Amino acid sequence: MQSVLCTAELPAFDRSTGQLSLAQHHLVSSPLSILDSFSTPHALLFDRPPAQAYQQPSAADVTDEQPRRKRRRKSRPDESSSPAEWALHRDKLERQSTTDRESDEHHASISLGLSAAIDAVRDAWLGQRADDDGWMGKLDERVVWRDGRDLREELDLVKLAAEQADEGSPELLGIQDSAAQLPLASLFRRIIRNDSQSSPVHLRVIRREAEEEATVARLLVPPSSGFLVSDMSTWSARSSGIAQLGQSLGGWDVLLIDPPWPNASATRSSSYETFDPYDLWKLDVPALLDDKPALVCVWLTNRVKFRRLVKDKLFPAWRIKQTAEWYWIKIASQSGEPVWSLEAKNRRCYEGLLLGYYVPPGAKKLTLPTLPTDKVFLSTPIGHSRKPVIIDLLRPYLLDSRKPPNVLELFARMTLAGPLGAPSDLKSAATVKDGVKRGFFLAVGNEAVKFNVVDEADDPVRGWVREGALSPRERAPEVSEGPL
Repeated sequence: MQSVLCTAELPAFDRSTGQLSLAQHHLVSSPLSILDSFSTPHALLFDRPPAQAYQQPSAADVTDEQPRRKRRRKSRPDESSSPAEWALHRDKLERQSTTDRESDEHHASISLGLSAAIDAVRDAWLGQRADDDGWMGKLDERVVWRDGRDLREELDLVKLAAEQADEGSPELLGIQDSAAQLPLASLFRRIIRNDSQSSPVHLRVIRREAEEEATVARLLVPPSSGFLVSDMSTWSARSSGIAQLGQSLGGWDVLLIDPPWPNASATRSSSYETFDPYDLWKLDVPALLDDKPALVCVWLTNRVKFRRLVKDKLFPAWRIKQTAEWYWIKIASQSGEPVWSLEAKNRRCYEGLLLGYYVPPGAKKLTLPTLPTDKVFLSTPIGHSRKPVIIDLLRPYLLDSRKPPNVLELFARMTLAGPLGAPSDLKSAATVKDGVKRGFFLAVGNEAVKFNVVDEADDPVRGWVREGALSPRERAPEVSEGPL
């Protein structure tokens, strides 16, 4: 598990048993977690993470005459406050909405635990890291920071999908050559899969214009993976093929859901389309998972009403049991400090992850692993909606740890390689030998291959995968359509 840089243990109260136990918290390298899960030798491009905590002076700005101080804002007046400050505080409390108060109460209930976990993980890493290791671990040439001077536009999958005619219910499409090309119209509303256990597929997407073939984009599809570029309204239908593919693989072991929650940051950056959160009622999780128990994980926003929607409404409707909540702390790449103070109210330095087990109707004598509550993992943010891949953190809580897991991700923006099995098999694709069995990874979303676009200077769009000499230059054969 190269991406899990260190683990710290802290005493914790186990609410399920009423006893004290040891809780494990982690430092995860965001770029390495994606590289490990992509499982090809290619370089990946990322947005550069913040070097220091926001609203903190950099080292270059600090002088001997102006020593750096951490400014701590008072959360409430104290005995030294004036009557006017107390009056303003009372007025603010009276104007608070019910959801604001609930959000503050939730934050207050977890902030001490978050602070202790942050300190424990930081101390553990400072005590064991090598001199040249940063807060993202030891990075190599496979990690490339994006050049902001590249003026090419990114591939707009949502717009391209809207321009294509709806072909009804196309058959699953299997890619059987290491290099292939695909008409643009065939990219959408069907599952496209690469069944190779070790080799990625270089997929050239083309648009036919009169007698010419124009390259729309090049995609790198990693081994033992597939993707479905389609709208959320189609996923629960049998015609989507998601449930049937899961059945053919022996069932989905992990379901990851990363909804594009509405928030001011996404609106300002226009980095992705948000949605109406209450459309999640249209998602039929039991239909997707069928009769196979699975670990379900949903990334949360810090808006309490959406957290309440998932935990109190959707999880019971989806037959999710034994709910637990984990927290991702975003840290700066040089200082290792949270990017925002834990006391900041307008911006939180963390996002929640709600977990639980899907228990199908009629399941009997099912022993569920105990999910730890309030687990914390720290990592650097590397771009909007690019979260660290946490399959390694989930492995101890899978219902069947004897086989490589099959993973279904909804609202995905990158297609990853199928996970390997036991930790002893966790190696890069370059060293995987014949006979090593992978699980399968299916990415589903209207931008499910956004971060699989190859970056080549002569292509019309910017990409996120750098191939170099490994890119096939010869004309690629057409792929064959139809069921596998």
